[in-house]
Amino acid sequence: MRRIICLLLLAFLAACTQGPGVDALRNDVAAQLEQILPDQGIEVASLERRGSQKDTEAPEGETRRIVYFDAQLKLNKDIDFGAWNSPGISALVSALGAGPKGIEGIKTGGNRAGDTIEAHGTVLYRQEGDAWAPAVPVGYSPPVAAPRTTSDTSPGSAAWSTTLRNMLDTLPRDTSPEQNRIIEQELRLAHQTIRARLARSNRGYAIAAGAEHGQYLRVARALFGADNPRTVPLITQGGEENLQLLRAGKVSLALAQGDAAQDAYEGTGAFSGIGAHTELRSIGSLYPEPLHVIALAQSKLESIAQLRGKRVAIGKVGSASRTTALRVLQAHGLEANDIEPLELSIGEALSALQQGQVDAVMQVIGTPSDSIRELQTHTTLKFLPLAHSAVAQMVQARAGYFPYSISRGVYPSQNYDVPTIATAALLLTDTTLSDAEVDALTRRVYQTGRDYPGRGSAQGAQISVATSKIGLSVPLHPAAARALNSLEP
Repeated sequence: MRRIICLLLLAFLAACTQGPGVDALRNDVAAQLEQILPDQGIEVASLERRGSQKDTEAPEGETRRIVYFDAQLKLNKDIDFGAWNSPGISALVSALGAGPKGIEGIKTGGNRAGDTIEAHGTVLYRQEGDAWAPAVPVGYSPPVAAPRTTSDTSPGSAAWSTTLRNMLDTLPRDTSPEQNRIIEQELRLAHQTIRARLARSNRGYAIAAGAEHGQYLRVARALFGADNPRTVPLITQGGEENLQLLRAGKVSLALAQGDAAQDAYEGTGAFSGIGAHTELRSIGSLYPEPLHVIALAQSKLESIAQLRGKRVAIGKVGSASRTTALRVLQAHGLEANDIEPLELSIGEALSALQQGQVDAVMQVIGTPSDSIRELQTHTTLKFLPLAHSAVAQMVQARAGYFPYSISRGVYPSQNYDVPTIATAALLLTDTTLSDAEVDALTRRVYQTGRDYPGRGSAQGAQISVATSKIGLSVPLHPAAARALNSLEP
């Protein structure tokens, strides 16, 4: 009997160390959904616990576990998760702690009552005595793909390898860091050019997307995935480089912020030295990209005006986000020399914020940002609002901007709306594609009923004909305009 009691006690203690049971987990997920998306009629129809793991980054003195689950959600009301003016898909992703491809069943054009959504999510728990309490949903990043190896010994492969090796052997060995950077940049550009030309030779298209694991690359792959191998998304440094590749004729399609596209079309801003790209055309707006201004919760910062004299990460030189950040500062009466600008990528910037090396981060990015969610797992943040007068000034000055609010619940522990400014992520081309090609591309992108989150892009849920003309800053391609008009309900 004593042995049985001991075994039961050990089993109980083991269960405690593994986090809450399935009933508690289900109740917590349902409560989180109701808190972030109240009165939306989202029911947890079923839930299976899929194990847990220790949170190795828990604060000192705390025991935390990440609990994984698969859930089936039933919708008891019609709901459009892609609406730009509501928490929608962003809040759903945050409420469920879901990662890329973590939600399936979201339909462009809206879901109907009775629809079912499959979710693969997480909840972060901390131990409080013998009980477990939810901390915040975990926002995890997609796994990094393992390096690809090949045993291809075909004559073509061998010839390519020999050619590349011979070229590299001709380079000087005593190159400086700056020269190494140039070599790396040119090799990357050559790789882009090869992939783009191969796509076109196959009567396909190359689309200049964005950084590996970034939102632009994910949405490009969701739009033109494995079922359309003729369209090849390219890894790039972002919107401004994408616009340059399109202008140079190296790609047929590009993704870029609306304000950057306007600069390219007019030959202003970052493109003032090369003149206007008057043949630039838009196929449509995809999703909103609001400016996030982030500080640590314990910071005394409450407004953009208080950034004077502070260390502010504004983005890398050449990034469209950096240009937007500088314009926002200017609209609040601040010039670049009024702050201590730090030119960091979003990953570098958020890491520096967590370590107290910067006071604030300014970044244009679609919601929800995986990077910001991941930081919130262990760091409490605040989002600074833009002044109404500054937003009005920027909207009046440039067609690529529009007022926006990061709705309550979009991010964990965000219990207030954040007024800001946004630009649209645009799908762009020029006048080289035929009307028939543009018509087919437009219909593919904006057809209703597609599950873009299931394809890996949460932002893709916000693509719809109804919002396809919001924030357009360059002329709409005539064939795209006709296609969109025919798709309107």
